[in-house]
Amino acid sequence: MSFEEYLEHYTDVSKMLMFLALALAFSVICVFYILMIVGVQARFVPRSERKQFYYEKAHNTIQRFYEMVFSGASILSFLALYYLIDRFSPETGDFREFWDNYKDFLLLLMICLSIVFNNILDRMLIPLKKVTSSDRAGVRVLGMLYVILIFLYIKFIYENDNYDGFIMYFLGLMIGRFIYFDASFRDGIKTVLGALRNFPILILGLGFTAFMAYTGFTSDYLLVSNGVLVSTFIAHIYMIVAIFIIHHSHFMGLFARKPKPHEAGMVYENIDEPSVYYEEYDDGYDEGYDGYDGYDEYGDNDDHDDYGSDYYYDE
Repeated sequence: MSFEEYLEHYTDVSKMLMFLALALAFSVICVFYILMIVGVQARFVPRSERKQFYYEKAHNTIQRFYEMVFSGASILSFLALYYLIDRFSPETGDFREFWDNYKDFLLLLMICLSIVFNNILDRMLIPLKKVTSSDRAGVRVLGMLYVILIFLYIKFIYENDNYDGFIMYFLGLMIGRFIYFDASFRDGIKTVLGALRNFPILILGLGFTAFMAYTGFTSDYLLVSNGVLVSTFIAHIYMIVAIFIIHHSHFMGLFARKPKPHEAGMVYENIDEPSVYYEEYDDGYDEGYDGYDGYDEYGDNDDHDDYGSDYYYDE
């Protein structure tokens, strides 16, 4: 098939809508699965803190799941572009000579550009405000493992050895992320623990990808002939569109509502360590009470003593 024929196949409106509906359905299943797990975890939190814990934990976990999909899709996007250029560019001529001489360097450049694309996805297109910098770093480390496992699936299930070079390349990048010359042992352990914390999210993301790939290939919407890597990236496009729809429809608000001020209880600084928390202040206490200019941190103001014992930070 020519490039034009592939384009015509993938832009068939009825097939596109069917595949998008499947992506939406499984996205919703993944979200409900996360909500169910967080609901079980919330049962072990004191009742007064439960609603706030559930809200924060649910949104953080779901957005880390989104970040995992974005990370994998960002890397796959430029690898798919690399594959398409290598396959469909003329076999002779100046461009082919340039490509053959510098394609390894161009691959590295494309991987760097994938980071920019990832930032566009999770900061502009679908802002993930509940994901911290450390969360994002941990997920992106596993994003490389996510792609490696996809390549291994292609290698052993489809018996395709075309991506062996990619596998070794990303293994080197991932090992280099954990082990580098100026890293201390403590930094290495911290990086490993950050990655392990997101391992269940990795499994869920791979399950989402496997479902989309299986339904796509069995329905003949995704084609093996244009490269399994390219078809897997096309599946990720639909996954991102489904996430976009769910995120901007505020679907999550129906099941993980933000607690009202009198229901908030404890506001968690680190939702993975429920013992570390502080009481949520009303705006009036931040600016002072009944005309006072505020209180010092030790509660030296006599008029503050009545309130200082009830509102405190537990560090």
